[in-house]
Amino acid sequence: MKIALTAYSCDNQTGIGKVVKNLGEHLAAAGHSVHVIASQFDGVGKGVVCRRLSTPLWPHSLAHILCSKQAGAYLRRGRYDISNSFGVGRGATIVTAQSCHRSGVDVEREFRKSRIGRRGWGIFDAAALAEEKSQVTAATTRLIIAVSELVKNQLQESYEIGPDRIKVIPNGVVLPEGDDSSRAERRRTARARFGWREGDFGLLFVANEFDRKGLRTIIEAMALLRDPEIRLAVVGSDDRAPFLRMGMRLGVAEQINFTGSIRGTESLYAGADCFVLPTWYEAFGIVIPEAMAEGVPVITSAAAGAVEGMTHGRDGLFLRDVRSAEELAAAIVRVRDDPALRELLSSRGKASALRFAWPVVMEETLEAYKTVARDSVAHP
Repeated sequence: MKIALTAYSCDNQTGIGKVVKNLGEHLAAAGHSVHVIASQFDGVGKGVVCRRLSTPLWPHSLAHILCSKQAGAYLRRGRYDISNSFGVGRGATIVTAQSCHRSGVDVEREFRKSRIGRRGWGIFDAAALAEEKSQVTAATTRLIIAVSELVKNQLQESYEIGPDRIKVIPNGVVLPEGDDSSRAERRRTARARFGWREGDFGLLFVANEFDRKGLRTIIEAMALLRDPEIRLAVVGSDDRAPFLRMGMRLGVAEQINFTGSIRGTESLYAGADCFVLPTWYEAFGIVIPEAMAEGVPVITSAAAGAVEGMTHGRDGLFLRDVRSAEELAAAIVRVRDDPALRELLSSRGKASALRFAWPVVMEETLEAYKTVARDSVAHP
């Protein structure tokens, strides 16, 4: 099949960028003609045709609007058997919904009073909402792929979409390779990069939206625990200033390392003793199964899409109230002080992550493509 994937980026930097890059590479390896239409590319493998869009990087609202329009023009000219939009590209036959932005905005408003992070994203939200509505309700959209049951349910409620038009297929993750010795080396390298000593209990937080993903709760939990050997690495790109001030006020700033954005975060998970993501709204959360795949115990929101079907206390520790520093602090203590629990979360997490392996997800996606392609021929 000749397949087009449209997205803002195709790289190893953002969640959607990773998904598009890896899906494109796996489809190309399976013998399909894959064209990725995006504004940003980095490290794309052989066999994938890259069509770069000429859009500005800033402001985000304008960039996404122009990206979507230009990608739509490519789709109209390309004569593709299947076109799959990942947030941008009007006119695609399949739309992959990484979230329901309308529901995300509602959650953001609920928590707005306690926010300390970024402000002034109303224009971006308005543009994203308009794009989302246009894509999921378009007559050209034959199928919507939702990355979780959470997203499927929210799309149905927000846009009155019938369940037959939505199929749940999770995001894929790259499983770590190598034996125990290679993992030990990754662990040593990552801990040295974070500045952690042998006796430190290392928490890892990976996100580009510190506020929504719950960094405030983590800092508050560390202040409650008052343990100088609990260290936190914050990996991602966002305004760190308000969180640095918060850490200083609560007396834990010296325990926190803001690394900035790091390409290829998969290599960092092995260094952590626990991965922590008390996120307010997480339609999926690709970093969650990435950490699990490396055998790192995970503490995250019970409502995160990636943990659907998993069991609290077995696959991970799943928070009921992501604003509660007390609940998070108690979970961190459980993982730190109970070796048997750490081993259980590690082994069960690795087993659960197998369902997100890219060969599995690619086959599910390809089957959906074939169904839509057949239906398009039968009912043009």
